[in-house]
Amino acid sequence: MIKKETLKEIGKGFIAFGNLVGGLSIVNSFFGVSQNAPLGIIVFIIFYITISSYITGAILINKGAE
Repeated sequence: MIKKETLKEIGKGFIAFGNLVGGLSIVNSFFGVSQNAPLGIIVFIIFYITISSYITGAILINKGAE
């Protein structure tokens, strides 16, 4: 079984990954080249990855705190 501190650190990693995806998406929108996919699909994918990684990180942190 994974130790409690390990679960907390993995949860923090997921939250950091969500921040990274969100931040790089904003930077890429200013300085990146245009994509072939429609803007709505790209925004949905970025939103989904960011929110799901935040939720996964919070669940793991709470599980490690128990």
